[in-house]
This record gives sequence, C-alpha cells and structure tokens, in this order.
Amino acid sequence: DAGDRTLFDALRAWRAELAREQNVPAYVIFHDRTLRDIAQLRPASLGELARVGGIGGSKLGRYGESVLEVIREAG
Repeated sequence: DAGDRTLFDALRAWRAELAREQNVPAYVIFHDRTLRDIAQLRPASLGELARVGGIGGSKLGRYGESVLEVIREAG
C-alpha cells in the first residue's frame, strides 16, 4: 500500500536521524520489521504502539511520542 510505504519511509528517515544523533546503528533504535508493522498498523496512542512487536517499555518511553508524531505528520 502506498500510504504504508510513505509512512515506512518517513519512519526510516526519523530513525536514521536519531541514529546519527545518538551515534548508534539504526537497528538499535528499531528494526525494519518493527517500522513496517508500525506503518501497517498506524497506532494512534502509546497503548496501541506498545502492542507492536519490538517495542518494549524502554523504547516506548524513549521514542513513543516521536513515533506518534511521525505517524500524524505522514497523515
């Protein structure tokens, strides 16, 4: 789906920027599989995001609001 792809690309760009800032490999933030699931499911809340595989409490707290913002901006 084109919408999923657009969101997936936006999430990858967000992740790449964070990885550069934190000086870590991108997969340390989230694996591609997790980003694909987010793009497909389009969670609208932290609770929904927490149900996506690969997102534990620590990553939810650290990146959750930013991920939701990327989803909102991507439409």
